[in-house]
This record gives sequence, structure tokens and C-alpha cells, in this order.
Amino acid sequence: MTAPPIRDADVSVLTLPREESPQEPHKSRPWLRWVGASIVSSGCLAGLYWALPEFSLLPEVDTAPVRIVGSATPSSLLSASGYVVPQRQASVASKGTGRLEYLAVSVGSRVKTGDIIARVQQDDVQAVQRQVHARLDVAKAALTNAQAELRDAQLTYARTKALLPNQFVSQAEFDTASTRLRRTEASVRSSSAAITAAEADVQTADVMLENTLIRAPFEGTVIKKFAEIGEVVAPMASSASSRGAVVLIADMASLAVEAEISESSFSQIAQGQSADITLDALQGKHYPAMVEQIVPTADRSKGTVLAKVRFVERDDRVLPEMSAKVSFLPVARPSDSTTPRLFVPSSALVQKNGRPILYVLENGTAREVAVEEVSRSGRDSEVRGTLTASSQVILAPPPSLQTGMKIRPRISQREEYQP
Repeated sequence: MTAPPIRDADVSVLTLPREESPQEPHKSRPWLRWVGASIVSSGCLAGLYWALPEFSLLPEVDTAPVRIVGSATPSSLLSASGYVVPQRQASVASKGTGRLEYLAVSVGSRVKTGDIIARVQQDDVQAVQRQVHARLDVAKAALTNAQAELRDAQLTYARTKALLPNQFVSQAEFDTASTRLRRTEASVRSSSAAITAAEADVQTADVMLENTLIRAPFEGTVIKKFAEIGEVVAPMASSASSRGAVVLIADMASLAVEAEISESSFSQIAQGQSADITLDALQGKHYPAMVEQIVPTADRSKGTVLAKVRFVERDDRVLPEMSAKVSFLPVARPSDSTTPRLFVPSSALVQKNGRPILYVLENGTAREVAVEEVSRSGRDSEVRGTLTASSQVILAPPPSLQTGMKIRPRISQREEYQP
């Protein structure tokens, strides 16, 4: 009996799996590890060798700071607050009353002495000026006429005087000629006086016309403006509807700080004393200054005295009415010590070539400093030399110590002075 044929059978299950050839294992290289370890060890040994002189092979020394007694620098400052005020300023006004018809400046304008700032309406003054000039012309013409009459009278008088002895003219005619001569002489003197009066009137009219022009009294800057074109200006503001001043001019070269000093600190300042000015508007900017004046009166309600401090150096950023702070340097007295005194431990001094020296520690090296021993008291010596408050002197320096030698302070001292 035969088996039935197999149809649609999956023959993929009869495939035998292939065996992959085993990969060759990586060969280990232990000698590379030994080389790397040797290089690292050599670097560590080399660094340790170079670092040993810095930490263990350098000689240790004891150090001490320099002690300074007295200083040329002031220990404190006297300060006061105030305001910048121009010491030379003027409210410029018109000498006559009139309506303002011209204004040549504005706030911030710079003017020179004699510059025209403004002009008041001058039509009426010009009319008066023309009138007086006409009167002067009339007086001059009258003088010319009087002088002609005088010459004629002089000739007539001389002719009658010559004819009178021979009785060619009567005594009455001679008297008439003489009277006419005296009358024409008086007329000439009157005409001359009229001319003088007319010239004075002309000068008055010219002054009145000039008074309509408002000029700058000095060189400065316009800091305020009080009137505008069309307003009436008058001297001292004679009416409620008029302006007294047109502009306010200040001389910027005269700026000074007016500071109030309390009476208890008044004795610490003097005229000519140096000072320093700082402005609140210009932080960090310092202006050298000098006390120009101490007002010889006190304000009893405030208990202060006013001091005027003038700028020695100033720039255009300094403006009137700025708030300022003034720092006064204390007044130096002859009894005050201006030279600082230096004291070091006596053990730091050694003799070299017959002169005293000492060594200071700077950046891990020793430096020789020549000094002069002024006096010795106990364990300290007063010296003179190029030392500062930050200098560290080496105590009991060994004979082998030289300038430039690397040294280190003792560990106990490093711990003591460690901040």
C-alpha cells in the first residue's frame, strides 16, 4: 500500500545550520601597561624632585613687619556740603521804561562785555534826539548871524570913532555905534551859550537812546531769562505789570562752592587751605580746590560759618546751583611730624662693609636694603631707608644669605600671618 504524495510541504525546516568559524582571539600585550606605568612614575618623581626645593630644601627664616610711627598722609578729613554759586553775577535791566522789542540771547548764550542783549522800543527817544539836533542847528545859525552883526558893528564903531575928532559925525552917532557894538558882542556870547546848551541836550538825547540798549556788563553766560519780547521793562520794576530785569548773567570763571562749616570745626580751616570738591552729579570726579574766603560772620540760627571754596581746575560740566561736597585737608602745623618714623627689630640689622643693612622678603626671595640706624631702644631700632608698611624684614639673617636667594618663612609664621 503506497503513501499519498506530500503537497505544499515546507522544506525550509530541513536546512542544516552552518557552523561559523571561530574568531581568532586578540593577543594581549602586557608590556604596554608596564611602559605606561613607568612613564607616569617617572613624571611623578621628576615633579617631586623639582618641588622639593620649594617645600623642603629652601632655608627657613623668621620675618617681622616694619612698624611705622607718624605719617605724612592726613589721618582724617573735614567734610562739608554746599552748592556751586557764581561769585560774579548780575541781573541786567533797562535804565529806562519801555516795551521790549528785541532780545538777542537765550538761556545758555555766552556774551562778551558790551554785547547788546536786548533793546527797548526807542521811537519816542529818537524823536527827541532829532528835535535837539534841530535846536543845535538853530543855535549855530544864530551864532553865525550874531558874528556877522558883530563885524558890522565893529566897522561902524571904528569909522565913527575916527570921524568924531574932526566933527564929521555927531556925538549921538558915535554913541549909537558904541551901543550897537556892545549889543552885538552880547548877542554872540548868547548864541555861543545856546550852542553849548543845545549840545548838552543832544548828549542827553544820545544817552537816552543808548539806555534803550541793554548791554552785557561783563563776559559770562546767560543762566536765566526774565522777560520776553513785547513785555514792558522798567528800572526796579516800578509797576506790577513790568519786568525789573531782563536776564541773569554769571561769570563761570568765578564759580565756587559755598559750604557751611559748623562752629566746632571752624578752627580746622584757613584761607588758602587746599581742598577737594566732588559733585553729586559727577560721581567719582574730583576737582582740586582752595579756600578763597571765610565769611567773617556766623549764622547764629544754624551755628555755622560760611566758607567759599574756589575751583583750581574746572570743566564745562560744573554748573551753578549743583550740590557739592568739600573735603578739607587739616591745616598743617610746624609741630606736626610730616616724616614717618620706621622701626624694625634690632636682630634684623647686620653689618656689611662697615654699614648697616637688612634683608626683606619679597615674592619668596631675599633683597638687601641699605638703611641708617637712627637710634636703638630695647629690641627695636629706628632706621631710615626705602621701606614700606608692607615690608617683611628677615630676623637674624644667616651669613650666607644674599640678594636673590630663594627662602621661605617658617611654617609657624605662615600660619600666624595667614588671613
